[in-house]
Amino acid sequence: MTKSRGVLLVLILAGALWAISLASWQAGVPGDSLGPAGVADVTEDASSQASPVATACVAIIAVTGLLSAMLGKIGRVVVLGFASLAAVGYGMTALQAVSSPGATAWPIVALFAAAIALIVIVSIAFASARWANSNRYARTAEAGGDEFDSAATWDALSRGDDPDPTAGGDDEESK
Repeated sequence: MTKSRGVLLVLILAGALWAISLASWQAGVPGDSLGPAGVADVTEDASSQASPVATACVAIIAVTGLLSAMLGKIGRVVVLGFASLAAVGYGMTALQAVSSPGATAWPIVALFAAAIALIVIVSIAFASARWANSNRYARTAEAGGDEFDSAATWDALSRGDDPDPTAGGDDEESK
């Protein structure tokens, strides 16, 4: 698995978990309005939505997925470990919602989705050990053969290297 596919898969999982958390996990009756008519019109019980903990867990999974693309091997294992803990937290929240009165079928779907997310995130963490770190600046200024490579020369100048040290060898300044 490549780095881009792993990160994309974590982000897709986070999006799916977020979509599940938008559904109503508990059936409730609309709350009563305590204010004047039309001002505080409550159309749905505040407890009918998924827990804010589930939404926070989804955010943690998404952020750690993005961070895994930027870090080295140890950093990827650490942040994907946090993502797996967030998937466990999402699953525990869904499990708590399943056992509460008035639960719909969505917490069961969320529980299975959290289990799938945990398995996929752990597999991505193991696969991330084979991801190559960026070697963007490891290029040398020499081109293959005798042809001039302008991109390699520009990269050498960006690093502070002199791409052609023999060019100024006869000047007064180089002596």
